[in-house]
Amino acid sequence: MMRRTWTDRDLEIVDALTCRVRVLSFAQIAEGWPPVRQSDIRSWLVRLVDAGLLQRLVWNVQLPPTGTIPLFTWKLGTALPDFSRLTDQVRSRWKQDIQPCEVLVATTKAAKLFGSSAGRVPPVHHRNHDLLLGAALVHYRRWLPELAARWRGEDAMPMGEKGVKNPDAFLVDEEERPRRVIESAGRYSREQLEDFHQYCVESHLSYELW
Repeated sequence: MMRRTWTDRDLEIVDALTCRVRVLSFAQIAEGWPPVRQSDIRSWLVRLVDAGLLQRLVWNVQLPPTGTIPLFTWKLGTALPDFSRLTDQVRSRWKQDIQPCEVLVATTKAAKLFGSSAGRVPPVHHRNHDLLLGAALVHYRRWLPELAARWRGEDAMPMGEKGVKNPDAFLVDEEERPRRVIESAGRYSREQLEDFHQYCVESHLSYELW
């Protein structure tokens, strides 16, 4: 029924915000879903907002650092990361001034339609983190589209065991088994980086930190 009402691109955006990431900025959507002119984005997305599938917000945030490769990658069987150096890299890269940023998040209505647990507005302390994860998804859509199709956000995955947080996203194989972890390092502390690394070691998963 929805396919008679919405275009494939409409469905892709709602899918991205329910099953892959929790937030995308208007600028990220323009970059990741071309060709969409900046002047056309608002009229296009307003239909989804008016339908109750997406929520438009304006945040005053530091925009995520731009980059075309992960900050750090680790593969099973390789050496332990230098956590002191990695923590310095994570913390020192946030140099942008705070500025208004128009973003979209999915509603609970959209989450139910797409079978995820999304639909929550990220808390203030998590907004930079989530925007950075959105930038990583856009990179995959532009340069690694086949892998982007295998991206599953934490809200689309089974809940982890009690007290253990799922990573931000997984790349899955043909049988939906996680094969690689994608994580926004945000402003992680050394302890957070070490805990995340240990999770991946115990889960036998390689990872990328953005």
